[in-house]
This record gives sequence, C-alpha cells and structure tokens, in this order.
Amino acid sequence: MNGVPCYFGPAERALFGWLHRPAGAPRGALVIVKPFGYEAVCSHRTVRALAEAACEAGWLALRFDADGTGDSAGNDLDPGRVPAWLAGVGAAIEFAKADAGVVQVALLGIRLGALLAATAAAARNDVSALIAIAPVVSGRAYVRELKLMQGALGHGAPPSDFAPDPDLQEAIGFALTAETRAALGALDLAEASAAPAPRVLVLDRDDLPAADRWLEALRASGVDLTAQRLPGYVEMMFDPHKAVVPTAMVQAAMRWLAALPPVAAAGAAEAAPVPVPVPVPVPALRDTARFGAVIERAVTIGGLLSGILTLPATHPPNGRALLLLNAGAVPRIGPNRLYTQLARHWAARGYLVLRVDQSGIGDSATRAGEPDNIVYSDHALADATAALDFLRAQPQVRELRAIGLCSGAYHALKSAVHGDALAGVIVINPLTFFWTEDQSLDFPAFKVASDAGHYGRAALDAGKWRKALRGQVNVWRAAQTVARYGASRVLHWARDTSRRVGLPWRADLGAELESVSGRRIDLQFVFAGDDPGLALLRTQAGSALPKLQRRGTLTIRTIDGPDHTFTPLWSHAALRQVLDRALGDTDTATGTS
Repeated sequence: MNGVPCYFGPAERALFGWLHRPAGAPRGALVIVKPFGYEAVCSHRTVRALAEAACEAGWLALRFDADGTGDSAGNDLDPGRVPAWLAGVGAAIEFAKADAGVVQVALLGIRLGALLAATAAAARNDVSALIAIAPVVSGRAYVRELKLMQGALGHGAPPSDFAPDPDLQEAIGFALTAETRAALGALDLAEASAAPAPRVLVLDRDDLPAADRWLEALRASGVDLTAQRLPGYVEMMFDPHKAVVPTAMVQAAMRWLAALPPVAAAGAAEAAPVPVPVPVPVPALRDTARFGAVIERAVTIGGLLSGILTLPATHPPNGRALLLLNAGAVPRIGPNRLYTQLARHWAARGYLVLRVDQSGIGDSATRAGEPDNIVYSDHALADATAALDFLRAQPQVRELRAIGLCSGAYHALKSAVHGDALAGVIVINPLTFFWTEDQSLDFPAFKVASDAGHYGRAALDAGKWRKALRGQVNVWRAAQTVARYGASRVLHWARDTSRRVGLPWRADLGAELESVSGRRIDLQFVFAGDDPGLALLRTQAGSALPKLQRRGTLTIRTIDGPDHTFTPLWSHAALRQVLDRALGDTDTATGTS
C-alpha cells in the first residue's frame, strides 16, 4: 500500500506525487492536498496513512507536493504561488481521473490544503465530494497566524552579511512573499460564491475549532454536509519524531468515503453494455523530471528505501556523489526543505546527489515486524550502506561522501566508522555520538546532557563563586554542575590515557575519529554556534580532536545565530556556503564559496 512515486503535470513544471492503486478496480479516486510548510512536514505520516487507508478501502489515492514544495518544481520565492497551487490541484484531479478511469473525484485537504482544495473544487464540475480536516477558512487569518507563530520562535537578527528581504514573511523555515500573502488574503471559504462539492465532510479540531463560519455558509448553500469535531489535530502537528496519526479523523474520513455512492467510470454513459469486462490500459507513470539545470529521478533501493536521485543536466558530471541522510524523522526534503535545495544546487555543479528516507521514515517501507518513525533504528546503518552501494553503482562515480544533520549526522559518521568506503563525511549538528535507548530525542534534553563541560568551566570561574558567597547563585545547582564537570574531566583523562597506551575503551569517540582519519576519510563538522554537539565533540574526542585538526584531517566550522535545524531563512544561504567550502567547491562565476 506504499504506492508508486511519480511525476505528473507539465513537463517544464512537474509535480511529484505518490499514487496508491487498489488491488481491483477502484471505487473512485481521492486526491489529497497537503498543508503548507512546517505543517506539511509534521503531518507527512498522516497524509501517507490517509492514502494507504483509502487504497485499502478500494479507492485510488493520489498524494502530491504542491508547486514549489517537497519534491516538486520551484520554490517559495517563485511568482504566482497561489495560482500555481490551485492549478496543481487541477492537474492532480486530471491525473487521478485518467489513472482510475473515472469521471469524478473526491478531494481531501488538510489545513491550507483544505482551503486550496475547496477553492479549486468550486471552479470545477468533476468534484463529487470534499473532506476538509482542520480547514483554514480565511487566508488572511492564516497569514496572521503564521506571523504570530514565527514571532514566538524568538529568533534574533541575522548577521549583517545576510540582510533579510523586507518583502518576505518567514513562516517557520519557509517563506511567503508579499504577492503570496495578498493572494491568500483574497481567499475566504465563508464568502465563496459557489459550494465546493455536492457532499462535504468537515473534520474540525476539538480544541480550537475554526470552521464555524464556513459551516454556516455550507448549510445555507444546500450541500449534503457532515461536520464533526474530533481529537488528534495537535498530536498530528507535533515535531516529526513525535507526530501521531489522528486515528479518529482517519477512521471518520474512511467511513464517510465508504458511504458515498459509486462514481461512474469514464465513458460509461456512452458505452453499450457488454457481457465481458473490457480492460482499461493503465497510463505509464513518469519516474523522472527535468528541473532547469538538473534531472531528478524517483528511485527505490532494495525494495525498501525511497529516494530521489538528482543528476546534472547541463554541467559535466564531476564523478563525485553525495548521500543526504534524514535529519531526525523529517522526510528526505530535509528541515525547511534544505535537502531539496542543496541537492539541486550541487547537481547543477556536477555532483550526483541522493536524498533517501531510512526504513520506517518518510516514504520508505517499514521493515517487517518493526515500528515506524524510529530515528536511531537498529537498521539505520544497513540502510545507509545500501544507499551508498546504490550510488557506487552509478556510472562515472569515483568518490562518495555522506552528509547528514542531527541524527543523519550520527548515521553518516557511523557509516565511516563501520568501514563504508567514503572519501569524506560532513557531520552537521550531531546531538550524540553514542546513542542509547534511554536518551531523549528532545533537543533541550540533549543540550542539558552535553553542556557539562561548558557549564563546568563557568562554575570554576572565580567571579561566579564570589557571587555564590554573596548569595547571588543557587549553590546546590552550582555544586551539581561542578560534580558533572569533574566526572567528565575524569572520564576525559581516562579515555585519553587508555588510547595512548593502546587499551580499548568502550564508546571512545577519539579512537573512532582516529580510525576514520587513518583510512583517509575527510572529517568535516559543521555546527550552529551554540549547538550542544560542539561541546560534546570536544569533551568526548579529547586529545584526538586537536591532533586531527593539526593534521588537517578534521575540520570544524561554525555558523553563529541559527537554531539546531537552521530555521531562519538567512541561515539557509549561510549553511550552503559553509557546506560548499567543506566540499572544496568554489563558484567559478563569483569566485566565492
């Protein structure tokens, strides 16, 4: 039920989607329209679960990335975002109708996807039903909501080298131009002149319902309306590693779909009855698309892993291949869609880039008998090795590098440690170097656990103790900090001593780094300036770290200002520049990295 990856729509502006075909003739076609930005990342599991449940119930289901999002063409800054999103819904409808062989479809939209689905449906006559989950009713109110959420992040001002564009409104790692904001502001479901479909199901959130105005308008229009307030919205929008599929909403949507009347097949009215069913040819699916200077291909590795291979279309291949590994449970587009942008940037310079979902995350299948959405899974290393073997088998590839952020950084480094033949690894903001099941995946917990050295040094500052004697410091907390610092210093000394005399030591990062460096694998670490992983690296690597730095086999680069996942828009360009330098890649047009 995982579906088939495919591209559809205009060849010059292809949309990426997943087509879930039922085993027999489909009862109908369901097109799923996703939310925008960070909500789309968090709700990925839910969107996939909805498509798989519909397919299991006999429906052909299509979930897709809107123009400028996910794995589709374009980006947030392109002109005409709202018209392109509405046109994309139309293209998805036509594609689903043709594949299912039906004349009408049902639409399902979540949050902004519900606003877009209802708006697009109101202008057509081939949408027989609409499901809206926690719908955005007013585009203007939605823009204000995103502005408030962005302000709550509390990000500081960017460096002077990265002056923000005053036209842009940041939206938790994504962007809305003034044109996009104005176009969204013109959309209001409660004031629409036409109903979106003859039958409508609204599944609003039970904590903060927002669809009442629209429900009144729908009742006045005479549509067959069903409205429920159900739990699950908040958990659906948790951070990806915590996100929970809203079972009550999924089940309600499937029950409602099951009660819909049958949809007529294409050409049924004109065709004469025949005693033997006539097979309908299934349209060929496109697995490749051209995006300007690059080509992207949907690939499946070992029947398990789902990935996107990005290749140069105009630049001569340079023989270098890059593997991008999941950051936490974020699908292969990466945090804030960074991986998609980086892959296309590097492929345009001649690299071959694979961004892949490890098993049980994103669009990859879950291994038999294993839970899904496990970030530090027992199979992550095998998944990375399979992806590297796939890249190694591609024509003209001479060297491989693995790159990852957060847990992806961990898995990239461990691939090198465990013997994968790599030219280098780029390790971005790792939060641990030795994962154990008792560790928390929450960033604050990682920060507390890894800052003992930093706070310990502060605790040994004479000025701090003068304040303590004057009663200006919590003495109990200071004592705990010193104890942690002392323990880390003892552990640091013990590791270094054991390493020098050749005695093995369990979980010795310094020994791992020396082993990787000894195999001539280039080690590049990149940190947001105050990310806790930097202090952890210094503490756990011990004397091996400065030694490898002096040799030039290990490099540490820092970027002051971003958060752990590089959410501020200015930091996207800053990270790209630092990664280009880490790759030794120089822009010949500008002479800068």
